[in-house]
Amino acid sequence: MAEEKLTDLEIVQKLRNRQKQFETIRLPWEPDWQTIAELVQPRREALHFAGTKDKGKRSSKQRYDGTPTEALQLLADGLMGYLVSPSLQWFRLKIPQEKLNNMPDVKEWLQAVERQLYSEFARSNFYEEMHAYFLDGGSTGTATIYQEEDIAGGKIVFSTRHPREIYIAENRYGFVDTVHRKYDLSIREIVQQFGEDSLNDTQKRMYKDKPDEEYELLHAVFPNTDRIYGDLSSKNKPFSSFYMFSKTGDELLRQSGYDENPYAVWRWRKNSTEVYGRSPAHDALVDIQALNQVRRDLLHAGNISVNPPVNIPAEQKFRVKLTPAGQNFFKDAGRVISPVFTGINYPIGKEELADFRQIIKKHFRVEFFLMLAEAQRTMTATEVVERQGEKAAVLGATIGRLNTECMNPIIDRSFRIAMNAGRLPPPPDALAEYGGDVEIDYLGPLAQAQKRLFKTQGVMRSLEAIGGVAQMMPSVLDNIDQDEVARLIMDSFGMPAKAVKDQSEVDKIRQARQEAAAQEKKMAQMAEMAKAVPNLQKATEEGSPLEKLEEQQQ
Repeated sequence: MAEEKLTDLEIVQKLRNRQKQFETIRLPWEPDWQTIAELVQPRREALHFAGTKDKGKRSSKQRYDGTPTEALQLLADGLMGYLVSPSLQWFRLKIPQEKLNNMPDVKEWLQAVERQLYSEFARSNFYEEMHAYFLDGGSTGTATIYQEEDIAGGKIVFSTRHPREIYIAENRYGFVDTVHRKYDLSIREIVQQFGEDSLNDTQKRMYKDKPDEEYELLHAVFPNTDRIYGDLSSKNKPFSSFYMFSKTGDELLRQSGYDENPYAVWRWRKNSTEVYGRSPAHDALVDIQALNQVRRDLLHAGNISVNPPVNIPAEQKFRVKLTPAGQNFFKDAGRVISPVFTGINYPIGKEELADFRQIIKKHFRVEFFLMLAEAQRTMTATEVVERQGEKAAVLGATIGRLNTECMNPIIDRSFRIAMNAGRLPPPPDALAEYGGDVEIDYLGPLAQAQKRLFKTQGVMRSLEAIGGVAQMMPSVLDNIDQDEVARLIMDSFGMPAKAVKDQSEVDKIRQARQEAAAQEKKMAQMAEMAKAVPNLQKATEEGSPLEKLEEQQQ
């Protein structure tokens, strides 16, 4: 699409046509999303565009069991605590080339950048929005967060977008590179964001009379395939951005661009032939619906058992008293009020309900996040590490996709925003000719559990096996690089880089220790020699062993 050569009207028409295609593609997903929202995440229930009609509306009238919602909440809480908790160091930066990584000025710069990025996240609403992001990922399976800069406030702002607003498309490699957001905005907010000149005459009158009246907008972001070399304008950035009214008007509200896609779209799990994601709620949907149906039927059966329907003689209409101690009088003793039936035998018990709930919890990985709290016996530290690692391995693919589609783009964009704003130190000269990327290493408990399983476990078991052999053949230990083993173990347990000494510093310490040991050994030899030599007060005889030892000390 050659936007530079098209008029506003042509661009608007093309984007509206593409939006219709996106809506057709997403349509089959919406029934499941609606059901999941009603039964699992009621705060995201309304998926259709109904303006202000749905705001404040009571949700989840058909939800009779809170187990799925509780499981989703625990999943989101667990991902926050195990991945991006504000109370821990959950990532670090490094250069792929180890020799650069170990240079003091490079290490100092990386640590300074890390501190500033942590500050950027702490001053923003990142952690609050990530919790909502995890809720969307675990329920609808497709979560979207928007990242922008508050220039006046000198900070980054995040906002998790409602799944109903987002339409996406992938590039040839399966990454989301195109996002359409269709959303409602009041006339007052439109004026604040785009100016009063963006309104037509009808909207301007509406702005004066009903400033809170809402209109539907469309924000389209996609790769700019028609960039002009040397053009530094906002319209010539790698990603194009267009704001417009989705239904009315022939003019663009704004045309600009981004260096990176401001929308980070994460799919919990994605089939190769699909664009939108699948979630634990999708996998558990049959059991969630069955549990909800059983709970509803049990409540209904219980209500009928307590308040059964009754047969009442016609002449007693409006005269019956069914309250405690109520008195009903009949001329004919045989004409009495009687229940239609006296009891219900509904063959569902606590065991069946427990089975449904347990299956749902397994889909949401509840057992992993409650593993330590629900342990049935005391475990050793080694057992804890192994069980954590095994559970974490099950989430490996999910966390890998989360890092690729969300965390990496967010950190990269935060880095660029902070660098352009002058809040990051300039790179050292050692990196001037490097020209490569800075890698992100995740340090959260979940990432560390995976590292300990796949790295430390092999190291420790190898050492245990070799230790037995070394008792008979000590020379086998010559095959082990002790420093590399130590660094692998420290890395898998998240040892901060600044707490690990450089190899050159370690070599100096060892050299000093060897020199001190050699000096101590010589002093001990002199002491032993002194004991063996009589008449120490006499002058040392020329050519004696003691004379040679003294010469070595000089």
